[in-house]
Amino acid sequence: MNDIRIEVLGPLEAAVDGRPVALGGPKQRAVLAALLLAEGRLLTVEHLIDVLWPEDPPTTAVTKVQGHVSALRKALAEAGCASPAEVLVTRSPGYLLSGAALRSDLDGFDSLVSDAAARAPEDPAGAVRLLTAALALWRGPAFADVTAPAIRAAAARLADRWLAAAEDRAEFEIALGRHREVLHQLGSLLDEHPFRDRLRELHMLALIRMERPLEAIASYESCRTILSRELGVEPCGRLRRLAASIGYPS
Repeated sequence: MNDIRIEVLGPLEAAVDGRPVALGGPKQRAVLAALLLAEGRLLTVEHLIDVLWPEDPPTTAVTKVQGHVSALRKALAEAGCASPAEVLVTRSPGYLLSGAALRSDLDGFDSLVSDAAARAPEDPAGAVRLLTAALALWRGPAFADVTAPAIRAAAARLADRWLAAAEDRAEFEIALGRHREVLHQLGSLLDEHPFRDRLRELHMLALIRMERPLEAIASYESCRTILSRELGVEPCGRLRRLAASIGYPS
């Protein structure tokens, strides 16, 4: 049985027993990405057409989808896959990815994050190690070289999961007293995600735990300014309460 690995946490890559698969052009990559995101569920040909041509599909769209699937199977075979049709399966009215030996870095990420959540209450240091390993699986933005809008939307949702894992790790490290280790990372993340409430809260909390309340207040004021200017809203109640706890006027 071949060991087939598909990596999506960065540019889309695939390998059969360690040998790289030539995935072809953007349409073929989008088909593979969509099938992987379906997590073993069947995708209809109509769904794949919508992925590849969100507007105005060609009259030959069905044939083109079939061609892309055939090309992916050929690429798997050329990389050494003994039964590509058992990996990329035809099942009316569409296709699915199957095979006990098929693995992805996304599955690995999800498994590590789940294990970290289960371990955190009794072993936060172990949870930090698991989350560090999960975050290290990312080689860049998910599906970085797949341009289909549906895949880009899925990639944005995956980016949010990466960010949530980074926040979890920071929370556990703060609980362990590792304030300095996380402060720089939180500041960098806030530069990229200034509207993220939980990031702001963790950033303020790390500063408070380091007995730097004035800097925590400055972080809150920065948040308040950004939210007012860009969205016309105030910080959430949780941030307001945290600021009030260190003397910021309510």
